[in-house]
Amino acid sequence: MTNIEKIQLCQEIVDQIQRENKRPACYLEFSKEPFGVTDSHLGGVPYVPRDGEIPTDEKGSQLWLCAQINFAQMPPLDGFPDRGIFQLFASDFDADGGFGFYAGELEEQNGWRVVYHAEMDGSVTEAECAAKMAVPWEEASKKNMPRPAHKFDQKDIEEGRANLWRIPTHPLKVSFRPVVQDVIGDNDFRFDDLFAAELERRLPGADPEEFMPYKLWDETPEEREILYHIYDQMKTGGCKLGGYARFEQYDFREDDEEQAAWDTLLFQLHDDFIDFPAGEFPEMDLYLGGFGSLNILIRPKDLKNRDFSQVLGYWATS
Repeated sequence: MTNIEKIQLCQEIVDQIQRENKRPACYLEFSKEPFGVTDSHLGGVPYVPRDGEIPTDEKGSQLWLCAQINFAQMPPLDGFPDRGIFQLFASDFDADGGFGFYAGELEEQNGWRVVYHAEMDGSVTEAECAAKMAVPWEEASKKNMPRPAHKFDQKDIEEGRANLWRIPTHPLKVSFRPVVQDVIGDNDFRFDDLFAAELERRLPGADPEEFMPYKLWDETPEEREILYHIYDQMKTGGCKLGGYARFEQYDFREDDEEQAAWDTLLFQLHDDFIDFPAGEFPEMDLYLGGFGSLNILIRPKDLKNRDFSQVLGYWATS
């Protein structure tokens, strides 16, 4: 089989896999427009019920709001709530450089926390919520450093040489695009098996390693054009709810059969500023470390029961 024939067969297999593996997704857009405390937004002041408190990490330090999604404001998304507020809280940049996502196991919400308010009190004011913040967002943002030159160690932090690093740098309003059908990408832990099975059906006995997209090479402009098209259609980045997750290094679920049950992408932030669909805003406002992804995954049964206590959280850069 010639090289161009291998590439063409790879294209056919990828097309087939993606036709058969689609999931609804709602992509996000961001702006610096004003928003209320119960609206969907990144950063800033979180909604907190009058009898509630802002969550803290295992050391008692208050976490900051990374993202807040008011489900009533987004288009209906299969399996997701149609009301209530989802919140993701994280740690300040620290010695592990992981916004708290390196603390403990993936499901142990030690340095980060997911909160869900099934109901909200519309009479709660932003001033009341802001009064519960240990450090006002404006004060913390003055120290914010969106592009760290290196990872600081604990001594740097204790002696004040390390500035804060938060996502985003400045609060951003979240709006929602219409729901679309997301297709599976090659960094999903299931992709290789799907590819191998389809190749075996079409070409029994063939070695999948000889036909996988990133194992092929281009020798002519025509081959290069097809390969680049394959690469583009396998990207699964973006800031979104639902669909397929983007893992900058690898899909951690491939190492643990039990973790494969966390099959639903609850929420994702991704700072690929070349390709992901987002609104007009300075890229440093949402800096995850350079082509980084922050993924929150949930089991379908937990999402159905509105149980957000067992989600998996993962952050990595390429």
